[in-house]
Amino acid sequence: MRLSKLVLSVLLLLSLAGCGSKIELDKLTFVFGLYIDAGEEPGTVEVTISAPLPNRLLSSTQPNPGDGKSYSMVSKTASTVADAFTLIQRDLSRQLEISHIKVVVLGKDYARQGIDESLKWFQRQPEFPLGTYIMTASGKAKEAAQLSAIFEQTPDQVLMNYSLENLLFATTVRDCALAEASNMGYAMNLLSLKQRKDPVEPGKNVNWAGLQGLALFHKAKLSGTLKINESRALAWAAGHLAGSFYLPEYSITWDDNGQGSASAIFLSNKASLHTRFTEDGPVFELKLKGSASIINYHDSMGRSAEDLSPFLVQKLQKAVVQGVSQAMRATQEAGADVLQMGMHVEWNNPGEWKRLKERWEDYYSHEAQIKVSADFKIQDFGSVK
Repeated sequence: MRLSKLVLSVLLLLSLAGCGSKIELDKLTFVFGLYIDAGEEPGTVEVTISAPLPNRLLSSTQPNPGDGKSYSMVSKTASTVADAFTLIQRDLSRQLEISHIKVVVLGKDYARQGIDESLKWFQRQPEFPLGTYIMTASGKAKEAAQLSAIFEQTPDQVLMNYSLENLLFATTVRDCALAEASNMGYAMNLLSLKQRKDPVEPGKNVNWAGLQGLALFHKAKLSGTLKINESRALAWAAGHLAGSFYLPEYSITWDDNGQGSASAIFLSNKASLHTRFTEDGPVFELKLKGSASIINYHDSMGRSAEDLSPFLVQKLQKAVVQGVSQAMRATQEAGADVLQMGMHVEWNNPGEWKRLKERWEDYYSHEAQIKVSADFKIQDFGSVK
């Protein structure tokens, strides 16, 4: 009995000891943002990391300890992402820690060349969080790391919020890896990078980032892009706008001279995809549902929006179907099965998938039948007459 109590006491004491094998926090550099570009020399890649500077981060209770940015950037160029990361580590006095990374940004030129090496490197690193958001820049990725974080402390927080708020797509590294493993396409947010006037200090310009649209990928390469309206339609079709404050908005006109007009936002929106198999192959039926609110209305004949309700619904449904159909055609032209319709074929008809699997890319681009329909109602007409 005494021996048992002694062993138990020792075990309890050991549980109170620290983790001696772990590295102290003040010996680590936490990477929050990772930016990957094509190098200037062919066959090279430029990797940039963004890490916070703890002594310059502000809080609500502490004064600013000094002027300057609250983060630091380091860039290195090498033949592979792994080698570039090693070169970055050599220049730092602290060990790099990527377990808290918030966002990965790919440069457009690099994305065109192919991101397969990066995806594999992410998957090989046990500490890399596969739930990290990933997006593409319209130019150099490292330019996104230099944006002015007006409302946040660091640029990576700004970029991460674009995905957190579900503005268009909230693509993660895991999503890309799974799509690649299934030979499917995928989309990620496309950033616009530009300068604009500083909202805080008049007369000064700041680096600004926004959403330009979507980048379409197939076989780990950028295969096409969508503008913002097409991107919003595709996000609706993919079910990514549900719960987002970035509500779809559509405008319509009528009368010969277009004097009649209305605009509506969709307060609720959802999409469903069903696959119907025919002798000519699978037919994909994409149905959109939602409720709309009229936010702007004018009729040259003085008719109220309530009186024209059936007509407005018909016109709005036609506009929505046209927008989503155009976005789907763009994915077909890019050969990127973003909605992963091929997986629907595999799940519902393995025999049909066996017949189409080897030539799915070509089939999706040239033969896939995608039919879009819309069914929604006008929830309110506001105060318009």
